[in-house]
Amino acid sequence: MCIASAISGYAQKSPIDYVNPIIGTKSMGHTFPGACAPFGLVQLSPDTELIPHSINGVYQKDTYKYCAGYQYDDKTIVGFSHTHFNGTGHSDLGDILIMPTVGKLQLDPGTAEKPETGYRSRFSHEREQAKAGYYSVMIIRYFA
Repeated sequence: MCIASAISGYAQKSPIDYVNPIIGTKSMGHTFPGACAPFGLVQLSPDTELIPHSINGVYQKDTYKYCAGYQYDDKTIVGFSHTHFNGTGHSDLGDILIMPTVGKLQLDPGTAEKPETGYRSRFSHEREQAKAGYYSVMIIRYFA
């Protein structure tokens, strides 16, 4: 009787509890951790780098790495855009990037090595949450 009572005290997990949106965000997994609206209308997610397809006619080799917008190993976030593709290898959907900021307006993103030279911000995975239908992160520069 005591055993049955202890077992029934555990909440049963639903399949959604096993979803980990971070899977595939490293290397060439081409996935993003952000939340999606029903039927894929909006896929809001952070972008950790913005690399154009080519600069002065020269193909940029890291473009394909960032086709989903987010790389787990990066330490900075450039902003949050509203359309992403998971796993397709397609890049640059041409949407508007939004970055919440405070203070002096900066229009240049800066670099991953020196984010303070633009609007980019460092972040930590310790202050990042990704669940099915939910994503949050504390961007250190503006809100830590």
